[in-house]
Amino acid sequence: METLIIDIEKGVKVAKILFDRFNSEAGIFGHNIMPEDLMWSSERLESKAKKGSYEHLMFITMVVSIDYMRDANKLWQAGRETMQDDQTRWLFSPGVVTDKPINEIINAMKKHKLSQKHSRDASIWKRISESFTNLYNEDPKNLIKECEYDAVKLYEKKYDIRFKKNFPSLSGNKIFPLWIRMLHDNVGVELVNLDKIPIPVDVHVARATFATGCLYGSYTGAIEEASQKIDKAWKKIVAVLKHPKLKYALQMDECLWHLSKYGCRFRKDEFCPKKKECPVGEFCARGYIHVSAKGIKINT
Repeated sequence: METLIIDIEKGVKVAKILFDRFNSEAGIFGHNIMPEDLMWSSERLESKAKKGSYEHLMFITMVVSIDYMRDANKLWQAGRETMQDDQTRWLFSPGVVTDKPINEIINAMKKHKLSQKHSRDASIWKRISESFTNLYNEDPKNLIKECEYDAVKLYEKKYDIRFKKNFPSLSGNKIFPLWIRMLHDNVGVELVNLDKIPIPVDVHVARATFATGCLYGSYTGAIEEASQKIDKAWKKIVAVLKHPKLKYALQMDECLWHLSKYGCRFRKDEFCPKKKECPVGEFCARGYIHVSAKGIKINT
């Protein structure tokens, strides 16, 4: 019988350490900037697309829509290079994309390796651009306004068959809550009810959750099938912690991503070579942990 148990006591300690470290100069393994944030370190780009601007909103929205089974650093780097290039910058203008033939979109996305599965990525990009153009006057902010800046009302859109058809991939189980977090954290859109939005569980979030022992037991299956349990664990942990700045579980997304990206992913069976330098190494779970895009198998 497969069972997963939440260790609230350990989780509270892990959450506090990770959140405080990520939001300090020390960072987690020396890192505290997400790949999507690096864009604004470019002076040339900053002059064209200020943080919180319409261009910034479109950059975040469009690039995250093809963030499935991709290396995040490479994806967002490709996005930055595409926006910096005057010949491909039009990809972030929904009205322009809508009027372009698919082959031209494919070629533009190829230039800086923004697309990986070229036809599929370009089709998603064009469909989403068409939907924002035809339904929301080319502006995602109009969708957010329609939902009254309520994260829950926005999230509930993903259950609408027409919405899913109009916004393929973006409305996915992992990408949609990720986009909602980015709207708030990256673009600066003020949203209510963020505490009710699930953590976007990917390989890194799942691996870090199990490697720290905040969720332990026996489980074999897909990441998506375990995502609700992982989200429930962090919601409970954050509620018990009562950290003055850590208000909702979604804020743990970046912390867990960094812990896995630069630490837990190097673990082999029960041995983690990063344990001594890990900020939560003392909580490293014992037992077998294997998490990949193909699925999860743990016995801790």
